[in-house]
Amino acid sequence: MREESGNWPKAGVSEVVGLLEMIDDEGGKIDVYKIGKTIGHKLDQLLGAVETAKTFGFVTVEEGDILLTELGKTLLRGSTDERKRIIAQILPQFDVFKELLDVLHLKEDHVVDVEYLEEIIGRVLPEKEVEKAKDIVLDWGRFAELIRVDSDDQEIHLEEEEEKEGNEENE
Repeated sequence: MREESGNWPKAGVSEVVGLLEMIDDEGGKIDVYKIGKTIGHKLDQLLGAVETAKTFGFVTVEEGDILLTELGKTLLRGSTDERKRIIAQILPQFDVFKELLDVLHLKEDHVVDVEYLEEIIGRVLPEKEVEKAKDIVLDWGRFAELIRVDSDDQEIHLEEEEEKEGNEENE
């Protein structure tokens, strides 16, 4: 159970990108303690952003220093659409996204209730952490345009390929 619970993004898109930008501003390398003083975040928020960035392959951590990787630099220098493509390629490596996307693909209408995502998360995280983890998962999935969420109906929809292609042709 411990290993599975580690395979999650622990921070949202804006937190991770903000961390990467801060590291980039420091020449691609920053001391983890310096970040904590600079941004004044709680330690667990900072560690969540660092852990997520590391898991995504955007940074490495060596002897208290956080270093931007080539992938991290590529993400920062990319357009919004390029960033979305990079994230969309990474997310299915997380168990929660793999299961969610697999189920969405299998369902004829490509829709699941938000409750289903909560069940996936609830299998490996304590109940008090489910809501936050759900919000983070939905944040990344929406950013990458892999899913869309109907808040009124509490449903998660697979982003249809035709919709994406149609949007790209109109750009």
